[in-house]
Amino acid sequence: MSIPAVLRPQGHNRALEPESCRTRVTRYITDCTGIRLDHHLEHLVEFVDYGEAMGALREQGLREVPDGEDLIGLAMDDTHDVVHLHLAFAESSCKPHDGAEVVPIDKARLPDIVEHLLHKLHLSQVLLIPVAKWRKVFDAVAFSMADNEDWQVVDTAATVVLNTRDPLLCEPADFHTINALIKALLSDAENPDQGLMVTTTTAPVIVKLVPDGAVCISIGDPVLADEVMETFGSTR
Repeated sequence: MSIPAVLRPQGHNRALEPESCRTRVTRYITDCTGIRLDHHLEHLVEFVDYGEAMGALREQGLREVPDGEDLIGLAMDDTHDVVHLHLAFAESSCKPHDGAEVVPIDKARLPDIVEHLLHKLHLSQVLLIPVAKWRKVFDAVAFSMADNEDWQVVDTAATVVLNTRDPLLCEPADFHTINALIKALLSDAENPDQGLMVTTTTAPVIVKLVPDGAVCISIGDPVLADEVMETFGSTR
């Protein structure tokens, strides 16, 4: 089954050359903020259309599931032999998935663990999807991420997507920014609707961040699951 290697940026009806798209976005951000972004040009993050992204994720066996009235989650088809891993701070109220292996983790270590996981899985790109709308996430981290230049690039580009769930497309060079974002959410977010999911169109993987100190991981590929479990000293 064919999986698209790269999703088109949100708002574009036809594919643009990467250099052309990035140059236009970079020039716009520089004009608005005065920040020169030459060093961001190669790995500029982009928002992609939610419907298009979900279509690609469905090809990996992932589906959207409601979580209460206003929140959404991602789940894998029952046909997958899914392995669940629950990393949680002792005081987190998040309940583990049925059958999940529970690993107690200090809250401060969660951002580094997620970044390590993304690198270990050799993912060429990932999608960040809010469980509610982006405005909740950006409001939660506005203070903590104010001095993070990479995040300010995203913040400026996000103006038109704040009331959507359009995924943020990131490459490995952006994983350190995901680390900083998770750290800020764990520090400043106060409600479940400020949570975030990380997934990809290239492998059956879901990582859900619960702001009060938990990371829920679901993997539908046995080989990838074994690699991840070994990281945490599993005896599987």
